[in-house]
Amino acid sequence: MFFRPAVQSADALVIELGVQSFFFVLSSERGTHRRVRVGRKRMPNSGERLWARVERVGSLNRALGDLMEDEVYSTKTRGQRYQPAARAIGQGCYAFVRHGDHIHLAYRIEQFEPDAPDEVRPTEAASHVVLFEKVPRGRATWTTVGEPTMLDEEGAELVLVGDEEEPERELGIEVLPPATAAG
Repeated sequence: MFFRPAVQSADALVIELGVQSFFFVLSSERGTHRRVRVGRKRMPNSGERLWARVERVGSLNRALGDLMEDEVYSTKTRGQRYQPAARAIGQGCYAFVRHGDHIHLAYRIEQFEPDAPDEVRPTEAASHVVLFEKVPRGRATWTTVGEPTMLDEEGAELVLVGDEEEPERELGIEVLPPATAAG
């Protein structure tokens, strides 16, 4: 999981870690990486629905490359601006799990970065029901009918519904690989 700090004046003496955007990367065993931006700049709480969008799909460099470097640019009204590079919040494992008529995105974070702002820091483990955009596209309509492979397309939209903070108990799974879970 990552956040992008807010844009600041280029001559600022101190970088403030305000949050401009929040995203996570889903990396598959087959080497595909999906950068997913969450609209509310954090993961959803239990019962909350948050919109998200797949922004980039491909190699890890393609998924993250444009966000991992600082940027300085000029604007007509505010002069020189500084956009800090994205920063990691945490790293862990995830699983898509079919549960009845819907799919959960379950995750467990193994390692948190110490300087991540509290406002973007997710719980250590959680499960979110995934709602897919109804096909054919028209008005924004969401459904539980869909497969995780639908998220392999740039521009795919989804809604994450906060569900449970103990996905292993609720779904009867181990999110971490066995070697990691034992340590």
